[in-house]
Amino acid sequence: MRKFIILLAVALAACSAPATLHLPPGAGKIIIDEDPGELNDDALATAMLLDSSRVEVLGITTVGGNTWPEEGAAYALRLLELLGRTDIPVIRGATADPRTRPDGKNYRSLPYAGALARPRPLGYRNLSETPRLGYPTTEPRDATASEFIADQVKSNPHQVTILALGPATNLARAIEDHPEIVPLVKGVVFMGGAFDVPGSVTKNAEFNWWWDPRAAEIALDAPFREKTVIPLDACQELLYDKEIYDRLVAAPAAPLSKPLRNLHGSIFAGDPAYSMPVWDTVAAAVFLQPDIVTDTSDRPVSAEPATGKAVQGVSPAHVVSHVDAARFWDIYVDRLTGGRTS
Repeated sequence: MRKFIILLAVALAACSAPATLHLPPGAGKIIIDEDPGELNDDALATAMLLDSSRVEVLGITTVGGNTWPEEGAAYALRLLELLGRTDIPVIRGATADPRTRPDGKNYRSLPYAGALARPRPLGYRNLSETPRLGYPTTEPRDATASEFIADQVKSNPHQVTILALGPATNLARAIEDHPEIVPLVKGVVFMGGAFDVPGSVTKNAEFNWWWDPRAAEIALDAPFREKTVIPLDACQELLYDKEIYDRLVAAPAAPLSKPLRNLHGSIFAGDPAYSMPVWDTVAAAVFLQPDIVTDTSDRPVSAEPATGKAVQGVSPAHVVSHVDAARFWDIYVDRLTGGRTS
């Protein structure tokens, strides 16, 4: 019943929204809602977004997923220190716990369990392992992530794009507690879902939507004016390898060159053929440069609330299936080495 009331309220308020969906403009005010690790895809997506002079990052909210919110806060704060952007607030957010769901009972046998592989830390300076890049000296803001999202949207109506790069827990709570913000959001870019490719955690479910499927359903069903989904389909062929690593660290003056050498150098030294997907950086690149998209479809999408499987929904989204790989890697390297022109 509560979900119906929320959808009815926001649908009435958003009835003047444009009928044709289009990709986000790659500029303006944004909130990055993520589950970052030490220079993982979330962190590098953040660095790419911060490199754009056209983007104003209002804040980073951390959510449970790849990392616990406390871990994510530590890594986000340290990243901002490395980039000289400690002016940007970091807010610790919420997390679901997949172990409480029937499909999460055997999480230890999953190919990837994210934060569940470690006990939840007591605080952002008390992690189970000392960060290789060190603990931050700065502190997260004393606020609630969902309230921060709602406050920023209401203070900047029709101006804020939300980059939902992790599970949708924070965003869903903001929608439930403040349904009036939905028509005030400029757009949402989701990294999540698997449509025509296998899931990354189960046969049908991608990690972000699997971790908190109810939150994914709430956020995807909300009738935001613009909604773009970057699923596994668009990411699976884009693999970070030694060639790309070499391009990144070839710019020694870049703020992340030395940290990347420290974290990734030994990996490629041990296995030059190593490669891995770069999920969230694809979402960042699509936001920054929408014309790299080569295949899309507009369709109503949602997440099955028990499993996170991508299903037909009630609210349309722009679903990206493929991007131009060569152009993506150029953007990836340029943004992470300070080679941007705007």
